[in-house]
Parts: sequence; structure tokens; C-alpha cells
Amino acid sequence: MSRIKTEQQQDVLCLLGELDIYSLNDLWSTQSSLLNGVKSIDVEQLTRVDSSGLATLIYFCNKYDVKLKGINPQLQTLITLYDLQPVINI
Repeated sequence: MSRIKTEQQQDVLCLLGELDIYSLNDLWSTQSSLLNGVKSIDVEQLTRVDSSGLATLIYFCNKYDVKLKGINPQLQTLITLYDLQPVINI
């Protein structure tokens, strides 16, 4: 059973659940089809993001030129701690 779920709503990909080392394979293996035509990734419904999940989000932002929206305080703290504001699309 996957720890991460995805829903596409027009040009927004919504991520739900936990984005961590254990759930990355599901996203990584389907990234091309998941992010085709997507302009932003809504991360509001993520309950947990670890550093590998954050690295994946940064990769997606840069490779597919997408923006993150719905950033919760915990994810914002990780972004700030790693000083990633300049490299992540918000």
C-alpha cells in the first residue's frame, strides 16, 4: 500500500499522505506521466515530508518548471533550514 497518493486537478498535481524515503519510488517511477502538463504541485495535504521528499520536490520544480503551493509550516521550516528559497519555485 502506497504512503503517497496523487490527484490531478487540471494543471495542478495534488500530493496527499507522506512524502518520504519509503514513498518516493511511487512518484519517481511515474514522474513523466504525473507531471506532464502540470504547472504546480499542491503539497497542502502532505502529512510528512523528510529530506529525501524535499529533495524530490526541488528536483521536480527545477526539471519540470513547476511551482509549489500550499506549503505548510513544517515544510516551510525545512525549506528555510536548508536555505532553499532561491532554488525552489514557490
